[in-house]
Amino acid sequence: MKADAARIAAITRAWPADLRLVLLHGHDESASRDMAGQLAAGFGAGVTITELAGSALRSDPQALLAAATSLSMFGDRELVRVDGLDDEGQAAVTALLEGPPGHPVLAVAGVFKKGSKLLALADKHVAVAVCINYEASLRDAGRLLAEMAAPLGLRLERGVPEGLFESAGGDRMIMRRELEKFALYKDASLQNPQRLGAEDLAALGIATGEAELFAPIAAITTGDVGEATDLIGRLPDGTAIPLLRALERRFAQLVLLRTEVDAGQSPAAVVEGQGKAIFWKEKTFIIKALSLWTQPALAGAMGDLLAAERAVKSSGGIADLGAQHLLLDLARRAAVAGRRR
Repeated sequence: MKADAARIAAITRAWPADLRLVLLHGHDESASRDMAGQLAAGFGAGVTITELAGSALRSDPQALLAAATSLSMFGDRELVRVDGLDDEGQAAVTALLEGPPGHPVLAVAGVFKKGSKLLALADKHVAVAVCINYEASLRDAGRLLAEMAAPLGLRLERGVPEGLFESAGGDRMIMRRELEKFALYKDASLQNPQRLGAEDLAALGIATGEAELFAPIAAITTGDVGEATDLIGRLPDGTAIPLLRALERRFAQLVLLRTEVDAGQSPAAVVEGQGKAIFWKEKTFIIKALSLWTQPALAGAMGDLLAAERAVKSSGGIADLGAQHLLLDLARRAAVAGRRR
């Protein structure tokens, strides 16, 4: 039967005795993996998890039923998890549902083809909970991050959800790990709720949001020296480390994308091929940056950024000025590359 996120959350708290299988699928595989992790955690630390690959079920359709009905060596409750389930696992799922009761089964799939017989079977069966996960967008950040943060005792201030969402590229597992890290940093819990603000994101090197870092990153990587000079000069004290780290993430992204450009694709085709993995407001700037930065230049920039971060941390802030000089130098490198085109 079809299930929404609220239904999955209820199953996380208490798996019903008559539920044989939870199937998580859809375009947002990070959301499915995140849900799967929460469902598994709901069984407690003592649960035994038997893992199966979806590809293994193609040649052995009885493997799933065998794992679900196996005897526990220690009498503890077991969970069977299948990763990469696809339509070729239909026979295995049918055998499971027609077989005797056993351990609960959790399956993670990607996108099913239109007319999928396995999905049709799962959608109609009362012993199956099927949840489809669509890719989230920035406008979903407030609700999504608030739902993740509440059980950790975190209350997110304005702008924080959007900052976390963008820094994680919309990946829910990364966002959850970041929130867990911040909960430890703030000593937050349900009994001791804490507010999470932009200053906390900056303290641990997370991007402080579009308003402060998006514009200077775009100016630096696209060679707009005048804009970069103005924006860097107006940044508040203590922004050096967050900006350096944000630039490190941007240059690491450019390294990966530049590989496809060097293989013959145009920068625009490479960026558009990433879909929603790249925030729409950034696409124009990333396309331009890809045309300016070669792999050797990117490697040099990454090395300089890491050295600048070490200098700032070791000096207790005295090297902030040096970091600013590097940022402007990076903008000039991009500008020079643009004039050579």
